Amino acid sequence: MNKGFLLTVVAMSGFAAFGQDVPKIEVPVGFSFVNVHPDFSQITSFNLFGGGGAFNVNFGRYWGVKADFMGYTQSSSLTTKLHELGYTGNVNGNVFTYMFGPQIKKHTGVFQPFGEVLVGAAHSNLYATLYDASNGTTNASSNNNAFAFATGGGLDLKLTRHISARPVQVDYLLTRFGVNGTGYTGSQNNFRYFAGINFTFGGAPPIPPTASCSVQPTEIMAGDPVTATISTQDFNPRHTVTYSWSSTGGSASGTGTTANLNTANLSPGSYTVTGTATDEKQRTNNTASCSASFTVKAPRPPIASCSADPTTVQPGASAIVTVNASSPDGRSLTYSYSATAGSVTGTGSTGTLNTAGAAAGSPITVTANVVDDRGLSAQCTAAVNVLAPPVTVVESQEVGTCNFNDPRKTARVDNVCKAILDEVALRLQREPNGRVVVVGYAEEEEVAKVGDIDGQRSVNVKYYLTSGESQAQIDPSRIEVRKGAHGSRTATIHFVPEGATFNGEGTQTVDESATKGQSRKAPATSRAKKTAATPPPQ
Repeated sequence: MNKGFLLTVVAMSGFAAFGQDVPKIEVPVGFSFVNVHPDFSQITSFNLFGGGGAFNVNFGRYWGVKADFMGYTQSSSLTTKLHELGYTGNVNGNVFTYMFGPQIKKHTGVFQPFGEVLVGAAHSNLYATLYDASNGTTNASSNNNAFAFATGGGLDLKLTRHISARPVQVDYLLTRFGVNGTGYTGSQNNFRYFAGINFTFGGAPPIPPTASCSVQPTEIMAGDPVTATISTQDFNPRHTVTYSWSSTGGSASGTGTTANLNTANLSPGSYTVTGTATDEKQRTNNTASCSASFTVKAPRPPIASCSADPTTVQPGASAIVTVNASSPDGRSLTYSYSATAGSVTGTGSTGTLNTAGAAAGSPITVTANVVDDRGLSAQCTAAVNVLAPPVTVVESQEVGTCNFNDPRKTARVDNVCKAILDEVALRLQREPNGRVVVVGYAEEEEVAKVGDIDGQRSVNVKYYLTSGESQAQIDPSRIEVRKGAHGSRTATIHFVPEGATFNGEGTQTVDESATKGQSRKAPATSRAKKTAATPPPQ
């Protein structure tokens, strides 16, 4: 039987790892006494005192195999009772029990009850003394072995991870002692009590509780609400968990699994909310904390663009200015308007420009100012042109025409033209506020052969008046050169008095940077010589 027990203990030790939250080994030691009922009519009961210990191997969350070893000796009350029965010999008796069996136990919490069923053997030299005292004999064998069985349970009070107090363990203890050489065998129904200390070894340490936190939303503007949430794991489900909250910015309020954050007046940046869960009933591993972050974004101003319809109006007319504005942060917007001229009204996304009183012929700039509810603003502008009133054209005076009939010098100012221009120069000198417009003309075939011949004729006339033989040295800014539609080989000279306007309809300005003025003595061009040598067909 002992070999079988050892094999069982070794086998069950291999399964001890399955009880990851319980100790692998338990060793209780302490004091014990047995109230014995010896099954003799003269002696009904007596107490034995002693002690011992046990060795328990756990192989699961609740189950284990226990080896129990106890030893006892008789008390003075038994000696007195035997002497009263007339027994005159020495009373020297001991009892030892060796039992093995399963134990079932709760391994969590402070209070840990357990139960057991044990089977084994008992050894004693006391029963021969009891038999002799009861039967008046003196020859009974002093050493006896017997079957032993115990069942019962007790309670451990957990003090630390490795030490528990065992205030009570009570068992029904059955023994079947006989007396060698007498033929006597009896069953003893006994009561056993044990108290002591239980030492525990091995096993995984308790799993500490954990917590995880989250916040919603994770990005906000200052003043927006934030909600934080905590969830916990591995706390004792039968205990009440309390919660507390803190934050690196703003203020957190709440005593449950959620908290509300006040973010008013927070500067842009990242902030952390911390939640702590506490089990007040648990002495160790009773807290868990977690954190979550949220970001306060920098405020962004509104975005705005403006447009006007129409963009050109008559003096005194109105135009509508439309503002297309938005807030990237989703804030409410207000609008106001101003203008460089006229007046503008409107408080929404459209304004009306009234151009009454604005100077004709000048642009008006309308400015829209868009402001959100935090005071951040954006501006945009739109331009409206006010047309100038129709210009009254004073007819200029045509004061002469120059003909260009020389086939070799097709743009040369001849003597007839020179006389006309001398008169024009005198008038310009007499009327210092007047000016002259020269318009050159040419036939179509001339333009095809020579190029800008009409422009060259008007430029040569200007050259004569400003730098040529006339010696008049007229200010070039007072002479405008233009060219007209194809038709004749001429240049007309128009005198424009002060306050008058030349009607240039049908003419265009000559580019003087490309067409330079020539003196009367300039040689004929090769193209002009060729044209003169080959008269046109009749």
